[in-house]
Amino acid sequence: MKRAALILTMLLAGAGAVSAQVGSSSFYSNGSLQYEYLGNASGASQTFATADFNVGMGFGGISSAPMGFELGVFSFAGDSGERYVLFPTLWMDSAYGRFSVGAPRSALGSALSFPNIGGSSILSLELRSIANLTDFVVLDESDVRSFGARFDGAVGSLDAGLSVHGFTGSGEGDYSVTGVVGRDYGAFEFAVGFEAFGGETTPIQSYIGRIGYDVRRYGAHLTVAQSSRVSETIAIADAFYRPLDWLRLEASYASVGGTFNIYGVSAEASFLNNGFAGIGYLGSDGSIDPVYTAYVGWKLNY
Repeated sequence: MKRAALILTMLLAGAGAVSAQVGSSSFYSNGSLQYEYLGNASGASQTFATADFNVGMGFGGISSAPMGFELGVFSFAGDSGERYVLFPTLWMDSAYGRFSVGAPRSALGSALSFPNIGGSSILSLELRSIANLTDFVVLDESDVRSFGARFDGAVGSLDAGLSVHGFTGSGEGDYSVTGVVGRDYGAFEFAVGFEAFGGETTPIQSYIGRIGYDVRRYGAHLTVAQSSRVSETIAIADAFYRPLDWLRLEASYASVGGTFNIYGVSAEASFLNNGFAGIGYLGSDGSIDPVYTAYVGWKLNY
């Protein structure tokens, strides 16, 4: 959380899909691209571009079992530099679920997402990185690469995912295990997950839970995370309302141990099916000055 606070503090005082592994008999993609501007009344500003998406191709496999290749892309670019990581995997569907090998995204990171507070994806990414180190360590450390395996299927009536990862470069000798279970009942959904990071580094355990209610016209979510990386519990609440099919109004609130509290509101318009653009506002309990945001993006759901 210190890094998240530092980014906002430097900006203000110095003046975020669930992406999921899904398959098809042909080409498919999911995720989004976003470009955003953040500024304050003092004239300080920063711009950021984020890309978080998957592209893949399905084809016939062994004994007619569907197989395919998927490439995940996760990147961040801003005034302070840029980072990116690729997640190439081979997958095969079976009667038990989907098995993926190569460099898969973590099961936890794919199943659980944080809202973009005030429309900005930057704070969302920072909060995600606390409870999902597996996907972020390769983004933060330029010489680290990951490899591993993942399973997505069901346990009884619940959807479930489990992934194991190893790392090369400065992360050699480290490993992680992530898991998640949940269920989408249509309007109501819930999921809980964990991450265990160990090896040469100090062991890290993280736990996260999320519940939500969404009937498209309106909805709300509550996300709670706890990680040994920080001593505080992270709690995030968000609610939205669509007065028009193309207009989404959202309010969100995040608290880290009750000592760092930030809230945001945003108005987002959709266009051309997959395009979106919006404006937002970020405020706090006095620890930072207000931030104004503007953003535009494109969903890659094909």
